[in-house]
Parts: sequence; C-alpha cells; structure tokens
Amino acid sequence: MKTLLLLAAALAASPVHAAPHGIKWVQGVKVQSGKAVENLQYYGGPVISNAKVYVVFWTDKVAAETKTKIGPFYENILDSGYMDWLSEYDTNLTAVNGRPGTNQHIGRGRFMGAITITPGNPAKKLTDEMLQKELDEQIAAGKLPKADDDSLYMLYFPAGYSITIEGMGSCSSFCAYHEGFKSARHNASIFYGVMPNCGFGCGGGFDGLSATSSHECLEAITDPFPTPGSNPAYPQAWNTAGGEEIADLCQEGSSTVTGHGIVSKVSWEWDNSTKSCNKGPWTQARSLIAPRAPSLAASRPMPIVDSLRAAPAKAFIGR
Repeated sequence: MKTLLLLAAALAASPVHAAPHGIKWVQGVKVQSGKAVENLQYYGGPVISNAKVYVVFWTDKVAAETKTKIGPFYENILDSGYMDWLSEYDTNLTAVNGRPGTNQHIGRGRFMGAITITPGNPAKKLTDEMLQKELDEQIAAGKLPKADDDSLYMLYFPAGYSITIEGMGSCSSFCAYHEGFKSARHNASIFYGVMPNCGFGCGGGFDGLSATSSHECLEAITDPFPTPGSNPAYPQAWNTAGGEEIADLCQEGSSTVTGHGIVSKVSWEWDNSTKSCNKGPWTQARSLIAPRAPSLAASRPMPIVDSLRAAPAKAFIGR
C-alpha cells in the first residue's frame, strides 16, 4: 500500500515502488493460524467497479497452455455469479477512519483481450520497479491500452524469469502479487497483477494458475492499492484490521465457475455477510439475490477448517 504521502511522490518521473501483497510460499502444507477471522473493513480507498482485464504476456515465450486457456478463464469468471455478490463491498459508506467513501458499485467485468509485449528491458531478473516502468512505457508507446479506473493488467511470464519485490523473490518467497501505482506520465492509476511461472509449487498445472489468478484478480478489485504489513490505512479499500485481503482469509480452498462452455478453478473469497468463505460453486447466471449492504461490525466467525482437496508439495497462502 502507498500512503497519501507516497501517492504524492508518484508525481516524480518514474513510477513509485510499492510493497507486495500476494501469495506466499510455504514449505509443506498450508498454515492455519487458528485465530478467529475478522470481517473486512473499509479504509476509504477506491475499488475497481467493473474490471476490464487485459492479459499481458511478457514476451512470446509464455507457456502455450497459459496462452490458450487464460483468456477464456477471465471471460468466464468476470461474467458470472463469482462477481455478483461482491456488491457487498461497494463503497457508498463511511470508512473506519471517518473518510467519506468513493461511492462505487462493484459489478461484473470484462476480459479485454490478451497482448504479447516485447519488453524494452530484456532482463530475466526483474524488480517490481522495472515492471512498473515497463508498464508505463508500453502504455505510452501504444502497445498496451491506456489505463482508466477499471483497467487491470494481469502479467504472465515465461519460465526462467524471476521477480523481486521488497527483498522477496518469485517462486522462493511468493507465488504472485498485485499492486497499483500512480503514473505521472498518464495521470492515471495503473493496477496490475504479477503471475510468475512457478510450476507445480504454486498450485500445479493450469488449475493452480487459475486459482492463483482469481485470488489476485478479486483482491485487486476490492483493494487495488494494497498494503504491506498489518496496519491498513487510506488509500486501501477493503482489508481486515490485521492486513489481510478478501482471498487471504480463504486460502485453504477452491471451487469452480461454470459458464461460457468451460469450468474454471477459482479461489474462495471472504463473505462479510455470512462471516465465512464464499465457496461457490458459481455459474454464469446472474444472482437473484439483492445486493447486501456492507457491514463494519466486528465479528468472530468460526475458524476455517476446510482444506484443498489435492494440496501440492509446496502450497501457497496469501498474507
């Protein structure tokens, strides 16, 4: 997360570096804290109302299966009941810090297409600052569409590429993360997800990649300016008081979205209204349930005890 001061600093020539909020590696099995889980609270920042997801392939060497399947995956989940219930995280309310909300409604999104870029930086060892700079430059060159408040660029990498952020490395410290920065060049916020090719250890096969992708996508929608650590504040949106996002609370399981002729594996997400993980399964059909008003009341739900049916040798969790 960037503080208000750091957002102001984004007016410098280069994009502002940000700390990660993503899926961390854990040797062995997933860790269950055993603590009662608190509901998400609203901290006054923006959300992404109707996500326009652009898949960005970092060079033409991204795995063929990813190239073939990731577009239909996003087309499916963004136009399904997996998105409908997120209206409970609308921002027409006063934040916990007393700030007025941004008065946004979260609805369904759209898959805008997949774009292969030839990065100006050919390095295979990349930092988050390099990724931000590359995004900024690719947009300026017209290789990527201009960003608006609903744009979300999801970056997919070939095997052999490594990304570091805040001293942590991809496929050794984390599996994926999402971030946002303010571009002075474009006078816009640029929201993005980073999806390294970590193989089996981050979930296994395309199902693992799709569950990881859904984790980061919905966290970006409900908290596009994430925070490091456990002290969320503006411009963060929905987070627990301890610094966890919507998918972090439900790392133990996954379900499916059925629509557009395919079945997609997705992560569970935290549902404030039931004080538990929304486990689906979901379909393309629109929900007939009226949107639920968000609640900031403290809660002490039952601990999550469900487990992923087929846990990989190295499992992932969100922090």
